[in-house]
Amino acid sequence: MSSLNLTISEILLIDAISIAWKGNVSVPDGNIRQISTDSRSLEAGDVFVAIEGERFNGHDFVKQAVEAKVSACVVSEKWYSMNSGAFENSGFLVVQDTLEAYQEIARFYRMKFDIPVVAITGSSGKTTTKEFVASVLSQKYNVLSNIKSFNNHIGVPATLLNLRPEHEILVTELGTNHFGELDRLSYLVEPSVCLFTNIGYAHLEFFKDKQGVARAKMEMLNSMQANGLIIYNADDPILADVTFPSENLVSFGTSQGADVSGQILYCDALAKYRFDFSGTLVQLSVPGSHNVSNALAATAVAKHFNVENQKIKDGIESFNFVEKRMHVVEHGSIRIIDDTYNSNPGSCMAAIDTLKDIKTGLNGRRIAILADMKELGQFSIDEHVNIFKYAGSKEIDALFLFGSEMEKAFELVDKHCFDFLGHFQDKSGLFDTLKQYVASQDVLLVKGSRSMHMEEIVENLKSIEEM
Repeated sequence: MSSLNLTISEILLIDAISIAWKGNVSVPDGNIRQISTDSRSLEAGDVFVAIEGERFNGHDFVKQAVEAKVSACVVSEKWYSMNSGAFENSGFLVVQDTLEAYQEIARFYRMKFDIPVVAITGSSGKTTTKEFVASVLSQKYNVLSNIKSFNNHIGVPATLLNLRPEHEILVTELGTNHFGELDRLSYLVEPSVCLFTNIGYAHLEFFKDKQGVARAKMEMLNSMQANGLIIYNADDPILADVTFPSENLVSFGTSQGADVSGQILYCDALAKYRFDFSGTLVQLSVPGSHNVSNALAATAVAKHFNVENQKIKDGIESFNFVEKRMHVVEHGSIRIIDDTYNSNPGSCMAAIDTLKDIKTGLNGRRIAILADMKELGQFSIDEHVNIFKYAGSKEIDALFLFGSEMEKAFELVDKHCFDFLGHFQDKSGLFDTLKQYVASQDVLLVKGSRSMHMEEIVENLKSIEEM
């Protein structure tokens, strides 16, 4: 990747932060190669930002950065006052708050690019929708999108700092679990298109209810460019009822009356849907009816940028899957749905819907292996109980449960709705019972919040030689 069109001298002129050059070396000339918070990736000509996180302190790696011959390290005033004597021939950009400085540098750099910015948020589906949007737009434009789920206070600046002159559109997802976070992220990117996937029961510990979730998501509009476009899901009852602060609106969905409307036509044995938009037939390569919504969101964005229907179709159909999100793994005679990236009530119900849609073999069963959904606060037990009821309504044969929240809800539900319903205190016991229970032609869903590390169960299931 080419160097940034950015110098240290320019960084020193950013007026949004207090920043000073210190050290017994002159300010380096020339463009910065890259700005990074990861000391392992550093090379000569880079700038290292020492961010203090919950589990690490980047200042602990300043020595490693200096040894890599970086042009400068961004450090806090407190650290510099205590440690500068140990670095005789090094240059430092000294600030009060290194995270704030990182963000402001990224924003300053982003403003050098006069290109459209598509920002995506919602309670679920952000990453998959972002990948659909990037895939479709890439049929016509040079697109930069954030990798994986780099959608937070560190990941978004990192994405902005990957911009290069060849990029024509930036696509970024913006995530939040507290009020004020999307306001900050929107300020950093200044989107020209704001896309809302849905409003669901996510992070209720902090947002209290769906209306609170909606208020937090609407913060993305705070720094939207003048005459920016708002794209929203017409199938979502809360979004459909929002009075948006703009008349420049486009809706998408399967509902009649949506500006970009799709009609579901068919679902195959692997729960991959076929739908029609504007007379164009599209066959999804990823499972789940919710992915029709994600694909239609991408269609709405593409139409705004004048992408032809055939290229929209090509972009949607060439999209495969995002790691740990609705990835169907064939293992022997069973199918495993790996949806272990994260979990909230909306995404869990969508995963159960997909489990219901996937065809089993003769005498095969549908088995859901569910771990705790996090950040639901006082609503946690009720929402876990609701998931059990929802699974029962979808003809799921067995529920294998793991986690303290699942255990509390387990005590409150009717045990007769399933052929098997059990809670396990540890993963080894869970897996041992699964080995005995799972049989040929079964379909298994593995789902849980990231902190539950349910990908371990997926890997254990794939390690069984015969099933």
